[in-house]
Amino acid sequence: MSTLAAVAGWCLAAALLLELRRRAALLADAAHELRGPLTAISLGIEALRRQPAARRRADALATELCRMEVAADDVAAAGRGRRAPKRAEDVSLRQLVERSGEAWQAAAGGRGGRVAFDWGADGEIVRADPRRLAQAFGNLIANAVEHGGGEIVVRGRRSNGAIRVEIEDRGTAAATPARTGRERTARRGRGLAIATRALEQAGGRLGASDRPGGGRLAVAELPLEPRR
Repeated sequence: MSTLAAVAGWCLAAALLLELRRRAALLADAAHELRGPLTAISLGIEALRRQPAARRRADALATELCRMEVAADDVAAAGRGRRAPKRAEDVSLRQLVERSGEAWQAAAGGRGGRVAFDWGADGEIVRADPRRLAQAFGNLIANAVEHGGGEIVVRGRRSNGAIRVEIEDRGTAAATPARTGRERTARRGRGLAIATRALEQAGGRLGASDRPGGGRLAVAELPLEPRR
């Protein structure tokens, strides 16, 4: 290798290193700036919880806040070239999913629909990171509301030591210039990819399919914790 080529190679490596450091700094700044609003929102939610009439909405917003917190952790970890640490605790899946749905009721209502629940079992406990599950079901319900429309039906059933959660939309949402064609498909696909990773981290899986006559069905399955 000639001296000129070696110098060019070192210059390129130095430029790449500087760019990586710049990006890491941007991610660190973004993670830092997220923490302040998250703390303020969390305190606001706690204040709402002290009002009986607002407690249900406060619990729903707290579930969405979990999504924001884990996203902030992911941004901070990405800046260090790592992944956010895993957590595991017992989670009431019914409670978490219903709160995720409640958080999206206003958006569904604004599109002339609603989120309805048909839960056929009770006491479903899974061992997982509740923030990741909030991320998974928040994305699935948001996808159904934003890209499906009409009535969104969320069903929960036990099945061979697992819990099966179905989220079905009618596919009636009106397209807007910002949500047509490839962009709309990409946004829905990104949410499904995030939900898939979150469920797999908890030992579960996700499937999605088109419904006859329009609409989509997403099916999440998670292993249940044995009864003690």
